[in-house]
Amino acid sequence: MAKDFEHSGKNISEWKSKPAKRALEYLFMQGELMVPNRINFHKVYDLMERVVPEGTDTTEPTPEEYARFLITGHLRANGLGQPAEIAYLRKGIKPLISATLEDMVSNGEVLEVCAAGTAYFALPASLELLSKPLARSKLKLLSPFDNLVIQRKRMKVLFGFDYLIECYVPEAKRRYGYFSLPILWEGRLVARMDCKAERKKSLLHIQHLALEPWVLKIEPFFMALRKELEPFLQFNHCTHLRLHRTSPEKVKPALQTIINDLTR
Repeated sequence: MAKDFEHSGKNISEWKSKPAKRALEYLFMQGELMVPNRINFHKVYDLMERVVPEGTDTTEPTPEEYARFLITGHLRANGLGQPAEIAYLRKGIKPLISATLEDMVSNGEVLEVCAAGTAYFALPASLELLSKPLARSKLKLLSPFDNLVIQRKRMKVLFGFDYLIECYVPEAKRRYGYFSLPILWEGRLVARMDCKAERKKSLLHIQHLALEPWVLKIEPFFMALRKELEPFLQFNHCTHLRLHRTSPEKVKPALQTIINDLTR
């Protein structure tokens, strides 16, 4: 682990990390090290050849094979994608991604589609999902790092949802909370909820629930939220809920009634 390397100097870089940590991460990103497990969220690094199962083909792929791997993996996970999204954080690879996408479109492996007036690429199998019914009444609390929301620009184009994880924002400038969770309901991103768990007290605080201005079906939304809060409480090892703030303020009494019913 990074903490196993002694360091008495000053930590530098944007994340204030020591040189050993940055070196380990660089070797990890290059594939020379892998992470077989973690201890208390800390990565445990080891040599690649001691982690990859014996018999695994470790032949370096061609650039085209690599591009196809990135494209199919991204589209399988995200449904839709653009070259810039697929090449995200990978320097100098966007031209290869674009060229490979053209080739995959020409032979039917990938389809060009239009969503919200914007051009995207998708796998044919993904479009087959459109014929399956959507459980619209089901509500989900999403991680800020969920595949659906991690591409902020795409989320804004497709869902009209302008989201920023505000733990990196100075407290005085936060609008919604330290770690607000996007809420998916009826096929749309409709709200965000900032929570904090006091596990010693078994108490989950809803610091702020903020609804999008166009959400009008308040009662059905709260009933769907109630169903999701039950497993969310269990996940956080809490049995009690405390509501602090809602936007708009006028919906707070209705949500408080739901919470009282859930935790009584």
